[in-house]
Amino acid sequence: MQRLVALGIGMVSLFIAAVGFAAEQETSKQPVMMDAVVVTAQKMDEPLRTGDVDREITPVMTTTIQREAFEGKTENIAEIIEKEVGVQVRQSGGLGSFSSVSLRGSSSDQVLVFMDGILLNDASGGGVDLSTIALSDVAAIDIYRGAIPINFGGSTIGGAVNIRTLRSKKGLNVSASGGYGSFNSRKINGFINHKPGRFDYLISADYLASDNDFEILNDNGTEWNPNDDRVEKRNNAQVEQANLLAKAGYDASDTLRLDLVNQFFIKDQGIPSWNNSPLTRSTLDTIRNITTAKLTADDLTAAHLNTNTRLSYTWKEEEYDDRGGHIGLDEQHNTYTTDRFNADMFVEWMGDWQNLIGTVNLLHETYESEDHLGKSNPRDSQRDTFSLGLQDSIFLFDESLIVTPAARYSWIEDTLAAGTSIWGTPLGQENRSDNYLTPQIGLVYGPLAWLKLKSNLAKYVRQPSFFELFGDRGLFVGNPDLKEERGINFDIGAECQWAAPVDWLQRLSLNAAYFHNDAEDLITRVYDARGIGKSVNMSGALIRGVELSGTAEFLDRFRAVANLTHQDPKNESDIKAFDGKRLPGRFENSLLGRIEARYAGVTVYGEYVMETGMYYDAANLLPAVDKKEVNAGISWAFGSWMFWLEGKNLADERYEDFNGFPLPGRSFFASVKYTFSTQQPTQKRSEP
Repeated sequence: MQRLVALGIGMVSLFIAAVGFAAEQETSKQPVMMDAVVVTAQKMDEPLRTGDVDREITPVMTTTIQREAFEGKTENIAEIIEKEVGVQVRQSGGLGSFSSVSLRGSSSDQVLVFMDGILLNDASGGGVDLSTIALSDVAAIDIYRGAIPINFGGSTIGGAVNIRTLRSKKGLNVSASGGYGSFNSRKINGFINHKPGRFDYLISADYLASDNDFEILNDNGTEWNPNDDRVEKRNNAQVEQANLLAKAGYDASDTLRLDLVNQFFIKDQGIPSWNNSPLTRSTLDTIRNITTAKLTADDLTAAHLNTNTRLSYTWKEEEYDDRGGHIGLDEQHNTYTTDRFNADMFVEWMGDWQNLIGTVNLLHETYESEDHLGKSNPRDSQRDTFSLGLQDSIFLFDESLIVTPAARYSWIEDTLAAGTSIWGTPLGQENRSDNYLTPQIGLVYGPLAWLKLKSNLAKYVRQPSFFELFGDRGLFVGNPDLKEERGINFDIGAECQWAAPVDWLQRLSLNAAYFHNDAEDLITRVYDARGIGKSVNMSGALIRGVELSGTAEFLDRFRAVANLTHQDPKNESDIKAFDGKRLPGRFENSLLGRIEARYAGVTVYGEYVMETGMYYDAANLLPAVDKKEVNAGISWAFGSWMFWLEGKNLADERYEDFNGFPLPGRSFFASVKYTFSTQQPTQKRSEP
């Protein structure tokens, strides 16, 4: 608590100083007043920079969520992306709780999560906790389902999520926001961006906290005996976190730019016990810092050779304290430290009929665990990775057909130190290395101006994480005999986009895709009769499904969105009890329906979210309650002010994404934001 308060004071001081300096610089300039420009065009995405994925030509099935979709909301990234087609999110509780993402029936370990192209998945494993990424820093979220563009290192069964943080714009831009809601949830955010000339800087700071003391139904572990059930408040689920993003950039010329970025995050949270005991004091505290230096050099030759070179260092420390033994089967107090050094280079050559991309990535990470109780000698480990990527987008038939072959070569080496598990089992030193080639090919065909057909075929390999190999936290144990999982992804789909097809319909888009993922030695987590989890290799799995989505803007005031996903994640295990069953933790069907109405700066929305057909266990004996959730909200833009009021789970239903970890019932949140900007309006190209 004290370090969060101190950090908050430091953030506020830094923010005030930056605003004061920027204001002093701006007052020395005489502003140029311009007439207002009224535009009817749909909002355009920010210009591409070297290293960004060109979503117009990539064959990968992609969804992009712009900041306007979540601006001012009291949500985390998980709650934003879970409403997209092909996406499943699982949360362990309320605001700020552990949140993981699954794409197309994958597990969270099988989805790569990037922040501005920097991989957040680390060798320690367990999937990326999306609650550790501040939504206030995000400019847009790109979701790549299935195959992964060569711009990002690695291959995996599910796909990737790239979180693009805010970028500097010309002039002075300042904003401040705050909000409050159910369960004593509160947030505050400050932002400043100043670009008077070639030099620019950006600072974003926020604070988020919640007691998460929502009501739950406690069955006292006797599911079939309702006589001892009672409704009570969730205990020890409080969370408090703060974030500071600082960027500085310098345009040495029109083709040469240097960027320095530092992102700091800190979080303290309680971990509730399975029986919701008020005596539980278990905690998980996280500190993470990412420092990056990037040099972008474009047009190095007359043939338009563009490069992007980046160095980054990531440090993360997690302290897990369960000295009362309330979460696991024994007392634990451990500190886990991850250090990662990353160097990568992106090269792009843009020709008249092709776009050739090459990537090089070097990664060195260490994982250290310290047992403060002296009960075990945890294994300190390191992983070294080297990868090369090559992709060529070839434009044929007047660019109506784009063929994109690509391949990655990866070499990986693990060094696992000797140690002793929390169960007293001696663990000897191990060295393991492997290398593999993962080719892929994609097609984009546009036979008509409003129709685009896409297809991808890709091979993937994923090495087990350290957590899967020798996890020692709470109710999880490691499996040092795990093999890498391998498989093939295939998908085919269509994207249809119409602008003003009829007078009353301003815009209509329809998308459809079929995916087929065939996996060997798939790594999944199973639980024994004591509830102890362990990762194992299945002999195989087959995941097939269909994704449908549509958006319509009509009558100048309304917008309707519908997303539907059906998937069949089937276990093809040699174990008879599991063979033919649905993979645990994956839903079968999901549906989103949303309607928005806009008038005079006011936007009102209502949405219905449904997820059905999920099991908690591999034998499909523990079905999850089908989720059917109703949400609604209203926002009002008035000058430089913006106001929001939103309600979630209005029917007050109770659900659990993880067995024994209930989600909140009905909740309400309100927030307000003030924005000041000297950025002058620019005219956009109007739609025909």
